[in-house]
Amino acid sequence: MKKVFLGLMMVGMSIICEAQCEYLARGTGQLQLVPYKYEGNYKGVEMGEDDEAEVYKTIFAKTQYRLVVCIDDTLPDVEFVVSDIHRNILFDNRKHGNVRVWDFKLESSQQIKVTLRIKKQDNGKSEKVLGCVAVLFGKL
Repeated sequence: MKKVFLGLMMVGMSIICEAQCEYLARGTGQLQLVPYKYEGNYKGVEMGEDDEAEVYKTIFAKTQYRLVVCIDDTLPDVEFVVSDIHRNILFDNRKHGNVRVWDFKLESSQQIKVTLRIKKQDNGKSEKVLGCVAVLFGKL
């Protein structure tokens, strides 16, 4: 019985996290895409300090895009690096004041990888704070 309850609890937490990420993406994220047209999907994941995640996206040549990274207010700042399939870095937000929005246009169609990392805080707390990180794309 305990295993069933634990399983149901984990499913419930997963649904709550997904709803939280969707709310973050459709609220804050979509507003930051304007005047770009939201593509209608987002990638959302629960992360904590010192966690890393990757998002892949196919980009079409000569199309103007906007990438938006949204995070819960409970999390410290997010670092993200965008690279191509050859691991060439196209953008690193650490070199641009940790911005969460990047506008770009590539000359060739290709797949890109967005590597997200939540910075570790030295605040003396032993508990790991978790929150949602959502990545959205829009195009003109």
